[in-house]
Amino acid sequence: MPELPELEVLREYLGPRLEGRKIAQVWTSPKLSFLLRTPPDEYARQLIGGTFERVWRRGKFLVFDISGQHLVINPMLGGRLQWTTASEKVAAATVFRITLEEGDELRFLDTVKMGRVYWVVPGALPTIPGWAELGPDALTVSLSEFSQRIRRHPGELKNLLRNQAFIAGVGNAYSDEILHEAGLLPLRKRTTLKPDEVVRLHAATGKVLRDAIESIKAQAKYEPHKQDRSFMAVHGKGKEKCPRCGHRISELTARGEATHFCRGCQH
Repeated sequence: MPELPELEVLREYLGPRLEGRKIAQVWTSPKLSFLLRTPPDEYARQLIGGTFERVWRRGKFLVFDISGQHLVINPMLGGRLQWTTASEKVAAATVFRITLEEGDELRFLDTVKMGRVYWVVPGALPTIPGWAELGPDALTVSLSEFSQRIRRHPGELKNLLRNQAFIAGVGNAYSDEILHEAGLLPLRKRTTLKPDEVVRLHAATGKVLRDAIESIKAQAKYEPHKQDRSFMAVHGKGKEKCPRCGHRISELTARGEATHFCRGCQH
């Protein structure tokens, strides 16, 4: 699942390639058009001839401003955006293709058919499911706001970090990384945190997300629709050695999602 770092890098990558450019054609897959929350014919009719104005992000939503309206993509589990040319072979998982006048294409692919695509007018963004409930962005939330908001959310730390109403942008993978950086166990209750541990958790959140953004940007063969998380310390590395203390990384699986942590240095 793309989370804040992947989408932030994608925003920076696509912005200068799209802004000011005009849409020549739009194609939607007949088999995957149900992922669009606008009828495909109406979606295509309104997009053709439009001009990309801005690319921005809120939490795990990527937003394209096109001729005064908003194309909003929530990639969910398997959604990916591909930047390519019109002549490139079209993958079976392609949901839509937006062809620019010069022949470049923006494609949205979804291998698990869970992503959501919205085309909304100005002022209608709060009608998108989950939008109005979003908390402050995890990358920029201040310590003061973080400390105030965390008091409202009980439960386990991993679930807390993934709660988009608390802070927006963190999912399964980066919650593992943040808790490892902070030295806190994922199943620990929020109510057990001491003030200095809240400070540590906030600092870890910003550091992990910023470092991940830089790691992704530094990848020599970066492609938007591919996801390389080899830089991660614990997530996806069950049974390997913790890079901090050398203890074996533990793995727990629930509801099809894996949690990775180190019992040696997370408390």
